[in-house]
Amino acid sequence: MAATWRPRAAGVNSQARTLTIEVSHSHKAQRAIDDAAFGAIYGSITAMGVLAASDANASNPLALAGTLFTAILAVALAKAYAELAASALETGQSATLAHIAASWRHSHTVLIAANAPTLAMLLSAAGVYDIHVGLQLAKGTAILLLIFYGARVAFRVSRRLVPTILGGGFTGAIGIGLSQLKNLLH
Repeated sequence: MAATWRPRAAGVNSQARTLTIEVSHSHKAQRAIDDAAFGAIYGSITAMGVLAASDANASNPLALAGTLFTAILAVALAKAYAELAASALETGQSATLAHIAASWRHSHTVLIAANAPTLAMLLSAAGVYDIHVGLQLAKGTAILLLIFYGARVAFRVSRRLVPTILGGGFTGAIGIGLSQLKNLLH
């Protein structure tokens, strides 16, 4: 979409400059969303796995919120450590603080996926709704994040409507499949 706002003519008038400024601000926001895609997808799938495993035995929403956040944090830390270890093996050098910071910047986006499902479980623990509603809301937010990022990736690659819908549908189906997998196995 931002590409359609760019002036196509060689000359730049005041209206084109305004549009270029809008594109610049829009591009920064889009870049931040794109940079978070890997972690958000990875974290959402992890959240779906934790929620699917906890679904049948869930009785304490506060404990489930803690388990969910801790599991996703562990994945983020494992990813950061794995990047540092791979780099050390490849280069034969120890990680510096700059390497550690860069690895964390790339890995912390996994935590994006923990926020809404954890909040859903905390609201359940506060008595806003029961644990079964909390579980469905937690799963739903993780699935919505998968749909959003699947559609976003497909849009960035194709810039067309049908592939965008299919990309969102595909990643959403992964989340739904994970949420139903435990039901199929039991």
